[in-house]
Amino acid sequence: MIESPRNERIKRYRRLHKKNIRYRESLFLAEGMQAVREAVEARVPPECIICNQRGLQHLEALSDLIRARSIPVFEASEEAMGALASTVTPQGVVAVCHMLHVPLEELLRSRPSTLLLADRVRDPGNLGNMIRIADAAGADAMVVCPESADPYNAKTVRSTAGSLFHLPLAVNEETPRAFARLREAGYALYAADACSGKVFWEVEWPEKVALVMGNEAWGVAREEKMLADELVRIPMSGRAESLNVAAAAALLLYEIFRKRRASST
Repeated sequence: MIESPRNERIKRYRRLHKKNIRYRESLFLAEGMQAVREAVEARVPPECIICNQRGLQHLEALSDLIRARSIPVFEASEEAMGALASTVTPQGVVAVCHMLHVPLEELLRSRPSTLLLADRVRDPGNLGNMIRIADAAGADAMVVCPESADPYNAKTVRSTAGSLFHLPLAVNEETPRAFARLREAGYALYAADACSGKVFWEVEWPEKVALVMGNEAWGVAREEKMLADELVRIPMSGRAESLNVAAAAALLLYEIFRKRRASST
């Protein structure tokens, strides 16, 4: 039983709320039962799980798998759990997980057909939703470029609803280098743009496509749009200026999914 928030284990894991510590330790926190369930079932099991009495009861359904995978579980007091939690109403269970991303070269070895690239997507909730949407819409992988939110930020992890453990990721790949490497690997680069380019339902999506989504405020940078093979836009029929970046990614990815499914039947 871990009683104190000053316990060395709690102090060590609490530091994972800071990005530089996460990357130094190659660990992150996944909070709540849905995230913990996905972590327990992931290819690489968590370093450990920490929970209060309520969380321990929730873990009963996973007890056989936890034992089979030899995942340590530590019970902690409410005060100690409060030091780890990042939510207003914590569920009382946190998994300490190993980072999941791989280098871009390794990501491309699996020959993903549809790849989503997040370029300077700053809001953690938006990035998490994009990971979840990419997983749901059948994208094979995702690249998160620098100046984007951190995929392992607590809000991002929650927003993925477990998809962080499913979707192959490359992280902190410089945008020009990522563009060049993707083109070398045979990908067409399609950048979303609010004002110009083909209407998305008129696009003939190639077999290997990297969909580039830019910053929430200004979109894909001008110099990077110039490197793209095609610009794609979503027309606005109402008075809205543009869509949220995650909503736009959903429309475009599902259109790719729809077109490919239609062409295969």
